Amino acid sequence: MTIPVDWTVAGPATVVMIGALVALVVDASYSRRTWLGSGLPATAAVLAGIAELLREDATGAPFAFSLVVLLGTLFVVVASNVMNFENAMPPGEYHFLLMSASAGALVVVSARDVVTLVVALELLSLPSIALVGLRQGDRAAIRSAWTFFLASVVSTAITLMGVSLLYGVTGTLEYAGLREALVDPDVPGSVVSVAVVLTVVGLLFKLGAVPFHAWVPDAYGGTSVMVAGFLSAVSKAASLGALLVLLAEALPGAHDAWGPVVAVVAAVTMTIGNLGALRQDDAVGLLAWSSIAQAGFMLAPVVAVSGPYGLSAPVQYVAVYALANLVAFAALAVVLRLRGSTRLADLRGMARNDPWMGIPLVLAALTLAGFPPAVIGLVTKVVVIRPVVLDDHVWLAVVMGVNVMLGLAYYLRLVVTLCGRAEGEPYVSPSPPISVRFAKSTVLIGSATLVVLSAWPDLLLSHLP
Repeated sequence: MTIPVDWTVAGPATVVMIGALVALVVDASYSRRTWLGSGLPATAAVLAGIAELLREDATGAPFAFSLVVLLGTLFVVVASNVMNFENAMPPGEYHFLLMSASAGALVVVSARDVVTLVVALELLSLPSIALVGLRQGDRAAIRSAWTFFLASVVSTAITLMGVSLLYGVTGTLEYAGLREALVDPDVPGSVVSVAVVLTVVGLLFKLGAVPFHAWVPDAYGGTSVMVAGFLSAVSKAASLGALLVLLAEALPGAHDAWGPVVAVVAAVTMTIGNLGALRQDDAVGLLAWSSIAQAGFMLAPVVAVSGPYGLSAPVQYVAVYALANLVAFAALAVVLRLRGSTRLADLRGMARNDPWMGIPLVLAALTLAGFPPAVIGLVTKVVVIRPVVLDDHVWLAVVMGVNVMLGLAYYLRLVVTLCGRAEGEPYVSPSPPISVRFAKSTVLIGSATLVVLSAWPDLLLSHLP
């Protein structure tokens, strides 16, 4: 019997995985290691993956999240050229792991059964863990990778317990079968509630949601800046997409079980993330805690996934969040390469003395804060609050409003620091090598996209589901 292959699901991931293997082989064939050697086939593979995705002419949330994953991966691959000449980071292995994790992310958002979902989560997790600890001789990176690994193992074990219970009470693990089985009155509700909550734990971990957030600041601070950017944008987008599809297509009948849990987790996550960010004196640490808070905002509209905006709101929000976060991390990677520090005190006045990187950082911070003139950030904040209000979760909407104010406190502190007057001798930006210019180009293109979206928000709102 021939089993048909859904190339809408398998095509882009297969192309990206082939690119990962080619990048590794090309790097091994070079007598002298260079980022362009493995970076070019990686870039070509991501572009081919995008073409394959668009060729299928698919629509819906999985398609949108897959597009975010591919575009985010392309951004990271190009911006990672900033690490050229960094002998401690092997380029071939880096691109292989990055592309492998991206392939896992594509399968995660496209999965239509829980077994595929769990396997894809591991394909996303294991290369990501290796990426965190890849820099040779860096003990901080190795420690961060171990923290990431232990948290991942625990969350996977809990998820597998939930999957086992789901299969035991329904006899199926396909999304369509679960959707039908969970409305059967003979299925024990208490067991279903426990199974559903345990199953979503793995996805909450990948999102960095409380109480599975402890690995995020440690991993982001201990690894390379662009790896942190990949984890904060691409991995998070894939995890949100997988959670959204799972709850909307497989578990809508168990909404009474997972709805209150997701609402409480979203509220606590955004609050703890914002409180943690307020205490940071390093820009990477600030973005790490900010990404936890942003995970709460992404989760909040999921409680209304069956409503008119429950699917579109998270998609639109994560697209803008991923772009702004990647712009911020890429700019900080360039700053670290040229200045050697990402501490807030060392970034003072950067919008004045290094506007090509300082102004994009300001724009990214304003977008994440939802503060004008970054109109698209404000629009997407309204977009994620609207379904929560319409679904009568007024208390959660109030918590979101309070947390928008908390976020303004540290995002605007970053903006004021960047726009202030630097102390001491004025900084003179050196003429960067071509590898750094590649990274700068991604920052400028991403910033230009944010400006265009702020001027015409309908470009995003009318084209994403």
